[in-house]
Amino acid sequence: MTDEEIVALLEKRNDKGLKALSQKFSRLILKISRNILGSQTDAEECLNDTLLAVWNAIPPDKPNNLAAYVAKIARRKTLNRLRYNTAPTRNSELLAELDECLPSNMRSVEEAAELSELTNALNGWLDTLSETHKRLFMERYFNALPIKDAARLCAMSLTAATSALSRMRASLKAYLEERSLL
Repeated sequence: MTDEEIVALLEKRNDKGLKALSQKFSRLILKISRNILGSQTDAEECLNDTLLAVWNAIPPDKPNNLAAYVAKIARRKTLNRLRYNTAPTRNSELLAELDECLPSNMRSVEEAAELSELTNALNGWLDTLSETHKRLFMERYFNALPIKDAARLCAMSLTAATSALSRMRASLKAYLEERSLL
């Protein structure tokens, strides 16, 4: 079933749309959630939360890219779960890395991502990267893969990937400071 057909069924509040959504995107949602949380049980809860959120959001939303729309909701639900799980310790390595290059007045990664000016700046900065570095950055920070897995996907050594990510975070910070977004 195509994305357009799934959206049309969801708009009609047809249960077949939810079933098709689940069949088509469960693996993507679970991958994102497992990469961030490291727990199959929590990932399955995020899967259910994501499917419910998409069901409740369509209509009125009518996404052009259903996969990106579902992935964004899955990340938001998963990051909320991560914050809940780590609230007393605040020990998330991934969130700490992202905090290095996000504005200090932002309370969370998803709040920052939802600001259109920051989103446009991030997209502009991503366009300055090579395809390999762009993929490395996205695999690490969007798909939340461990550095070693992101490095492997980009055919890089762990050391090279770690160095590249460090340089990219510094570059992003400078890019955002130039635009007065930090």
